[in-house]
Amino acid sequence: MTDYSALDAWIDQHFDEEVRFLQALVRVPTDTPPGNNAPHAERTAELLREFGYEAEKHAVPAAEVHAYGMESITNLIVRRPYGSGGRTIALNAHGDVVPPGEGWTRDPYGAEIVDGKIYGRATAVSKSDFASFTFAVRALEAVARPAHGAVELHFTYDEEFGGELGPGWLLEKGLTKPDLLIAAGFSYEVVTAHNGCLQMEVTPPCPTPAWTRCKARCISSTPCTRRTMNTKR
Repeated sequence: MTDYSALDAWIDQHFDEEVRFLQALVRVPTDTPPGNNAPHAERTAELLREFGYEAEKHAVPAAEVHAYGMESITNLIVRRPYGSGGRTIALNAHGDVVPPGEGWTRDPYGAEIVDGKIYGRATAVSKSDFASFTFAVRALEAVARPAHGAVELHFTYDEEFGGELGPGWLLEKGLTKPDLLIAAGFSYEVVTAHNGCLQMEVTPPCPTPAWTRCKARCISSTPCTRRTMNTKR
């Protein structure tokens, strides 16, 4: 049986440092839409460099990003090889997040700690995974460094729009070929999928009572047989 006590001890000793790392990530907004996420990737790479981790910056071409409905995407890969042979495990988390909305009692980008809790947009999903994955690898290398295989950190910026320009783009371009992948999620079930969204364009018949009452506020005096409503869930 593997003894995890040394790993646990390292994590406990560096917990405050991990929290500060997470706070720094939360303080750079990544609201999607509009999806201007390259600045957060730059900041993440700076923070990782302080640990001796060099992050490869893979910018998705602007034309692809704009056609997709976002403003900027730079995906990051940190490669940690440990020796010949063995398998490569990728740890993937996303930095983009839906806008904070209303009703906040604290600054959603302040990362303020109150009563042992951090208040901030993306603190739980998924910038906390940036912190957890980074410090897990640091702990592994500090007390139980593998002799074979590799670990890769994949910090990507397209989950809210479906993942095609995030992890999908890295795989399509042949920038990574991991044998195993652990992605951010809310269950312990093994699945063959990635969180995403459903985007649709609806063209309702007009006029109808339901359409005139909908939030799009269709104006009855305006021809609307071609009027559309974009929906993202």
